[in-house]
Amino acid sequence: MTVTADWHITNAKVLDVFNQKFVETDLWVTGDKIVFLGTLTDGVASQTYDSQGQYVIPGLIDAHMHVESTTLAPTTLASVFMDHGVTRAFIDPHEIASVAGAPAIQYMLDEAGRTPFHYHVMLPSSVPATNFERTGAALHAADLKPFYEHPDVGGLAEVMDYPAVANADPDMMQKIADALAAHKTVDGHGAGLTPEQIADYRNVGIDTDHEAVNAQEAAERAALGMHILIREGTVEQDELAILPAINAQNQRQFSFATDDKTAVDIAENGGVDHSVRVAMNAGMAPELALTMATLNAAEAHHLANVGALTAGYVADLVVVGDLKTLKPTRTMVSGEWIDEHEPVQPRPFATNLMNVSLTKADLALPLKTGRAHVIDVKPFHIDTEHSIVDVPMNEDHEFMPTAEFAKITVAERYHDLGNGVGIIRGLGIREGAVGTTFSNDSHNVVIAGASDEAIVQAANALREIGGGMVVVDGQGDVTALPLEIGGLMTTASVETTVAKTRELHAKISQLCNVDFDVFQTLSFMALPVIPSLKITDQGLFDFDTWSFIGIDAE
Repeated sequence: MTVTADWHITNAKVLDVFNQKFVETDLWVTGDKIVFLGTLTDGVASQTYDSQGQYVIPGLIDAHMHVESTTLAPTTLASVFMDHGVTRAFIDPHEIASVAGAPAIQYMLDEAGRTPFHYHVMLPSSVPATNFERTGAALHAADLKPFYEHPDVGGLAEVMDYPAVANADPDMMQKIADALAAHKTVDGHGAGLTPEQIADYRNVGIDTDHEAVNAQEAAERAALGMHILIREGTVEQDELAILPAINAQNQRQFSFATDDKTAVDIAENGGVDHSVRVAMNAGMAPELALTMATLNAAEAHHLANVGALTAGYVADLVVVGDLKTLKPTRTMVSGEWIDEHEPVQPRPFATNLMNVSLTKADLALPLKTGRAHVIDVKPFHIDTEHSIVDVPMNEDHEFMPTAEFAKITVAERYHDLGNGVGIIRGLGIREGAVGTTFSNDSHNVVIAGASDEAIVQAANALREIGGGMVVVDGQGDVTALPLEIGGLMTTASVETTVAKTRELHAKISQLCNVDFDVFQTLSFMALPVIPSLKITDQGLFDFDTWSFIGIDAE
């Protein structure tokens, strides 16, 4: 066999994902494809790369994530991911789409096309997340359908509105039908769902889920034919609890996803490469963990010729010297080494959606008896406990924040339609306030604080910077990170973003006595499609009864 190639990669230990073993052999790359795996006596290549006995693995794939959660622009994040051996990600831009609709999806597609990194943009299925949410935009099936003509669209993103599926809502059914007709996948979002409810998803063509939080839920989903995307994010760290569900028979149904991860977390710990290390440290064979992060992820989204290193597959590969660290020596994307590409500067996306005003009067929280419905934070999880407890109040029967119980508010920021107020326990806020416009999924203003004055100051600061993240300390000093792309992302470099985020975390540590990411946790307190008690701009929402409730409890 005669092969004329662009690259001949020699002296490599190549991962065979089909048999889950490393093979000492050569790789031949032409254009963006691998054309041969093995040694050739009559092969000719323009250039040779001697891997010197190092391991060569397929490029890692993040099976589900939100770029906006990193606060980095897509082009900036792409460079960070590739530095960690991640060459492909399936992204759901429903955060920015909730802010600005179809133009925001187009922005994400345009930015994705400016980097060699492979972005598969999944079209947001639930904007708004529920029919009662108040967002900056609403997207219907007719708004999404034209995007399926774009080659970088991967399918329909996580279907969060289970009632819409169960009740066969016409618009939701059309969104799913359009994705399937375009031969694309449909991602699920089965938080808190029973096997019977997961079956409703399967019956309409939804076949992935990233909301399993333990081995039992993962095994139930696998038995129903779902592909489980094991989530290991900044707040949602479910991997160790799920790993026991994986066995020799069902391993092809598991891959990795970061879902929501901060820039600091990725810079310090990595993305899906971190998930692989967690699995290996828990005793999983490197060959299996890496197969889950490559071939399995590609198959979950029905991608052909992706995720393996053999003839006909896309030439995405990573050279690593040590399987324990997975630190790349060199990374190739579509047949080109990424060290030959200059970083791409993000382009701005003009939005000015900070039409919000908040006063102390808006934060009044009168109580009848002092017995109240309280949001109980679960560290490192995005769901909450719904507690009914006695809380402190003053002589006027107004709730009084303490180090145990903080006040939380969500204010609609697009048309200044008002705010909801509640009580949250577990953030440990002793003084000041923490606030952000990144609040899943409607991205209204969410602030928790120890005083009404600090909460109002945080709201004013967010309005002044056009959206972002702020900390108000006990003396009234404000530290802020502006997120000029829709109040969610920044055009700043990863170094600048990480430095400012660390400064914010340092300020938070002076106010709070917790070891988890308060911003990330706070951002999920406004997401009503996740159990159990949450808060929106319209008040407390009980997931179990799927209804708004008052603050007072019997």
